[in-house]
Amino acid sequence: MDPKIAATVLTILLYVFSSNNPKPEKVVTPSPVGAYEVTATKQTESKKPIAATDHVLASVKELARVRKGPGTEFSTLQRLPSGARVTVIASLDDWYQVRLSNGKIGWIAEFLLEGSDLPSLNRVDSNKSPSSSVQKAPEIGIGKRKIIGYYTEDYHGDPTSYGSLLPNKDFLDSIAIFLHPVSKDGRVLGETSERAMKVAKSGDIQTLALVHNLVQGGFDDMRAHALLQSYNSRAKAISDIVGILENQGYDGVNIDLENVNPRDRDKLTAFMNELRARLKPRGYLVTMSVPAKTQDHAGQSWVGAFDYYALGKACDYLMLMTYDEHSQVSGSGPVASFPWVERVIKYAITQIPRHKVLMGVPAYGYDWNLSTKRTVALSYTQIMNRANRMGIDPSWDSSAKSPFFKYVENGVHHEVWFESPHSLKPKLALVEKYDIGGIAIWKLGYEDSQYWETIADALGK
Repeated sequence: MDPKIAATVLTILLYVFSSNNPKPEKVVTPSPVGAYEVTATKQTESKKPIAATDHVLASVKELARVRKGPGTEFSTLQRLPSGARVTVIASLDDWYQVRLSNGKIGWIAEFLLEGSDLPSLNRVDSNKSPSSSVQKAPEIGIGKRKIIGYYTEDYHGDPTSYGSLLPNKDFLDSIAIFLHPVSKDGRVLGETSERAMKVAKSGDIQTLALVHNLVQGGFDDMRAHALLQSYNSRAKAISDIVGILENQGYDGVNIDLENVNPRDRDKLTAFMNELRARLKPRGYLVTMSVPAKTQDHAGQSWVGAFDYYALGKACDYLMLMTYDEHSQVSGSGPVASFPWVERVIKYAITQIPRHKVLMGVPAYGYDWNLSTKRTVALSYTQIMNRANRMGIDPSWDSSAKSPFFKYVENGVHHEVWFESPHSLKPKLALVEKYDIGGIAIWKLGYEDSQYWETIADALGK
C-alpha cells in the first residue's frame, strides 16, 4: 500500500477510535488552598480557607498528627515530631493548612504550631447558628451541652448520689450508674438501682450502665485483661452487657475500665468497636470514661491503653477524667488545676471530634496527712465543714485556680486541696472556649447547691 494512503487510513481509524472511547478525565492536583475533602457532616460547603499572604514557616510544639482535612474526623496523613518545620499556607477555624518538607499538604491544629508570623485564623463566631460552624455540640442538656452525673450506691440505701439526683434532676441529661462490676473471669455483672432508674425515667434522663473493674478501692488490671484477652472473652462480656441493657431498662453503657495494661491497648480498642457493632443497631448509646493525658504515651501505665483517636471513632461520647491530677498516689496539690485541664482538652480535640468530648469535673478534694502520707478523699461539704471547725478561711492559688488550706491537728500537719463552685467556673468556660460536648460530674452527692448554680450560670439554662 502506498505510504501516503496508509497514513491517511491510520489517521481515520485513530479518529474513529478516539470518538468512541473518550479520554479519561484529566486528574488535576488541587491547589494548596482548599485542598481538602468537604463532607456533609462538617457543614462547611460555603466556607473557604484563608490563604496566608506570605507563606510562613512554623515549628511543631509537640508530637502532632497531620490530617488530610481541618478536623479530627479526617484521617492522619503523617506524624511530625516536636521541632519539625512546616510551611503554613492557609487557615480555617482552629486549623492551619501546611506544606511538609516532602511536599505533602495537610492540616495541623492551631495550638500544635508556634511561629511569630502565623496568619490569623478564620474563626467561627460561637453565637452563629450550627449550620455556619464546624462540629457544633448537640443541643442537649443545660442549654446546648450534655450534663452527665456519675451515680453510686456503695451500700444498700446509700443516700449520697440519690440525695443529689432528686433535687437536681432538671439539670441532668444522663446518669451513669456505677453498679456493674467485671468479675475475675471477665464477665459483667450487677443490678441497677431501681430508685435511681425511677427518678431518671420521670425526669426524661438517659441512663447508662457503668461497667467497671473497681475492687476494694483499686482498679484491677487482671479483671480488665480477663475481659479483653480474646475475641471470645470480649464477646461474652458484650452479651452480658446487651442482656443488662435490655433487661434492666438502660439507654446505653459507660465503660470505665481503669489501670488497663498498655499491652492490651489494641484489644481495648477492638472491644469498643465490637461493642458498638452490637449496640448501635439496637439504638443504645456507647460511651467511655478515659484517663486524662496530654500526649499519647502508648507504653505508659494507666494511660497507654487508651487510644483517644480510635476510641473517639467507636464511642458516642468520651468522658475525660480531668481530675486526680494529685491524689492518694501523689504528693499534695490541686485535684484539677486549670492549666492542666486545659492542656488535656487541647490535646483531646486533636484526636476526638469536639462534640464527643465531655470534660470531667470533680466535686471533691483530698486531705493529705503530711506526716503519715495518708490521704483521705472528702466531699466539698465535708471539706468546708472541716475548714469551719478549724476556724480556717481557705486560700486561693491563682496559678492553679484552685482553693486550698493547711492546718495542724494533734501536732500533725495537714494540707487540703479541693474543688469548689469558685474553681469550677473557669473550667466551665473551657467548655465554651473549645466548643466541646459538655461535662461529666464525679460524683453526684459530693457537690452542694452552689455547684449547680455555677453550672447553670456558665452553660445557660
